[in-house]
Amino acid sequence: MDVNSIMKLMTSSDALGQVSSLTGVSEKEAGSALEEIVPLLLKGMQGQANDKSTADSFLSALSAHGQNDTSDIASFLSNVDIEDGSKIVGHLLGDKKEAKAEEVRGNLGLDTKTIMKIMAIAAPLLMSQMGKKAKDDAKPSGQGIAGIVGGLLDGVDANDVLNIMGTLFKK
Repeated sequence: MDVNSIMKLMTSSDALGQVSSLTGVSEKEAGSALEEIVPLLLKGMQGQANDKSTADSFLSALSAHGQNDTSDIASFLSNVDIEDGSKIVGHLLGDKKEAKAEEVRGNLGLDTKTIMKIMAIAAPLLMSQMGKKAKDDAKPSGQGIAGIVGGLLDGVDANDVLNIMGTLFKK
């Protein structure tokens, strides 16, 4: 699984259906919100992985979330711990989380509370998928999870993610 696959999963019909159900927005609105939220969360992950003061705890959290069973996305998201997701968003975006939600809100017209909730729903799934990817890649290569995560995220540019998302939504 690569970042492109993770993006497809994050915007699958099962994921969009659950985000819509949990927030009361349409699947199209959920997709548009995720299109803007996922790059923000990925950049936050990159910051956590690259910061010496947060890297160890971030990698530990990533490893823990990588243990989650996400084989049934609809089931995973219907049971997602939104409070935990909010904490993840807080770690990834820090004191900028509300400002980032305001930016997304301004682009979409959804209220900030809804954007924050979508962030909190998406964050555990993204952490789980990135944790699984790092764990799977670390086994055959013998490289540590930190190196794998750094490699995954260093290659991710927010504009690239937006391009991937745009391609996915055109299909």
